[in-house]
Amino acid sequence: MNIIRRDSSRPIFVAAGRDAIFVRAGTEIHDNGRLRVGFAEDFLLPIDPAVMAPGADLDIVLTQDDRLTVVAAKTAAPAYVAGGFHFAPGGNAEARNGGDSIPAINPCSIWDQGFRPSCPDPRGMFAIMLADGARAWVDIYKLGVDHLADGTSRFGVTIADGNDLPKAIAGKGKVDRLDFATATAILAHHGKQPPTYDEFRIAAFGVTEKTAASRDPKITGLDAPRTSRFGMMQATGNLWDWGTDGDPDNPCASILGGSWISGGSAGSRYANLDYWPGSSVENLGARGRSDHLNPAN
Repeated sequence: MNIIRRDSSRPIFVAAGRDAIFVRAGTEIHDNGRLRVGFAEDFLLPIDPAVMAPGADLDIVLTQDDRLTVVAAKTAAPAYVAGGFHFAPGGNAEARNGGDSIPAINPCSIWDQGFRPSCPDPRGMFAIMLADGARAWVDIYKLGVDHLADGTSRFGVTIADGNDLPKAIAGKGKVDRLDFATATAILAHHGKQPPTYDEFRIAAFGVTEKTAASRDPKITGLDAPRTSRFGMMQATGNLWDWGTDGDPDNPCASILGGSWISGGSAGSRYANLDYWPGSSVENLGARGRSDHLNPAN
């Protein structure tokens, strides 16, 4: 599948309100050298409401009769998946007081085969623009216990931490602890890395600062006051996320965002940037990030 687009710096799909998505004018999709479908004008995609469950990842697939349609993620052959998006359980933050609890397409989660993260599975992620103009992608949700089945970012699963340990990469039993090295190895298995401090503070911007959830959330999902502008869920004040200080040569293990225990200081810039990498505790989890496949200049 080869996608022709007018603007290489944007995906070919665009959210239209909370529950609609259209294809940008000028888009063409070719397969084996043959034009399969083209759009001279913006085209609103038909969506069956039954697939739009809050927290669902959706794929946009090319059908055998040359149409684009929306289906539940991973129900179509990969060769026919043109792109996808996340239908979040709540909307993104518009200012600096978190999001809302009305389900909506996360516009920052939209990807296509030519505009996507470099990791193998682009689902459950959102794009950010860094200060140097490069893009990165960050997981919407925290790492879950059964990441081998669910991937690293899935709605409604048990959050992995020092008490609820994730499955071992080999698939036999659980890891002994969720310290920095283990979290990094699990994310690497999925083609991802822990976020740097600079990536995290951008990705988490828009949350209600210096606030926290009232208790250990246990499950990935909506905590609207602490949803970011880009749609990062449980971004701050839930569990700390393993990250790094961003040093390109020798990055230090760091913890980012704060937990439910530390509401008075939790927030998008709250971080310990030289934290004990051997720690494995109940209020410390992980979240993945990925480079952009074809960085736009």
